[in-house]
Amino acid sequence: MKKTALVALLGFALILFSCKNPKEKQNDTSTAKAELLMKAFSAEFKTAWDSGNAKALKDIFTPDGIRVLGGSQEPIVGGSAILESFTAKHAAGSPLQGSHIIITLTDARFLSEDVVIGSGTFDILNNADESLDKGKWGNAYKLINGKARMVMESAHNTGENTNNIEAVSLPEFTKDGDTSLDKIYASVARYSRFYNEKDSESLTSEFVENGVRSVSSSDGIHIGSEQIKESLMMDSDNSLQATVLGYKKLSESVAVAHGQWIEKDTEGNNVAFGQWGNVFDISGEQAQLIMESAGQFVN
Repeated sequence: MKKTALVALLGFALILFSCKNPKEKQNDTSTAKAELLMKAFSAEFKTAWDSGNAKALKDIFTPDGIRVLGGSQEPIVGGSAILESFTAKHAAGSPLQGSHIIITLTDARFLSEDVVIGSGTFDILNNADESLDKGKWGNAYKLINGKARMVMESAHNTGENTNNIEAVSLPEFTKDGDTSLDKIYASVARYSRFYNEKDSESLTSEFVENGVRSVSSSDGIHIGSEQIKESLMMDSDNSLQATVLGYKKLSESVAVAHGQWIEKDTEGNNVAFGQWGNVFDISGEQAQLIMESAGQFVN
């Protein structure tokens, strides 16, 4: 009788463990899990890109996804616009028609159970393996049915505005009564002020301690306060202006926002401009940058 009871108890314990274990795996927020998700997403992106499948590329975004790109002056927002952008890239006569892409991963991490960020590099090549376009990316994702789906792509090319195209004027995003957005406005204003004052200490403090900085003006992807401070270029008399063009809360503590930046010389002339798509920690009294991903407009 005792043996039978012991077997029954062991069986019940195994049932409990087998029911609990999948949930534990589902809530795995380790770096290793984040890296697996990013590598799986990159493989999906590569398969769709290499085959020129614009719909498949659109489908790995959330329905309200955003593309913030170095080759565009304006953000690309929503499924229809995203599909149109990929269709144009792979259309007959496009310089990128028939191209293939190499994607590398530098950093991946969970910010909550269903929010992941990643950063790395990309290189788009033709059939002769000659580079057509390359740069860095720093993206935000939501976990949907166990797969990473892109909320915001922020990818920026290396290169220059060779045709001297002027920056377009874009209306700033506003939403009355949103305290999280107000924190982001204040963070963007502080960033510009500290840059213009050449205050690298204060500018570094705008990032969380293990923040990520991926910008086209410096080589590599910089992680942590020490690397971020070293990456800041403070030897110019130029000034920075930045505006917010869009914003989305991903959780109570995390938001993504994107906008335009313009660098001016001492006479007020535009010397460079582009877009930024950043991830913010909005849990405290002030927003802080978890990841900055920005780049110069390149054409």
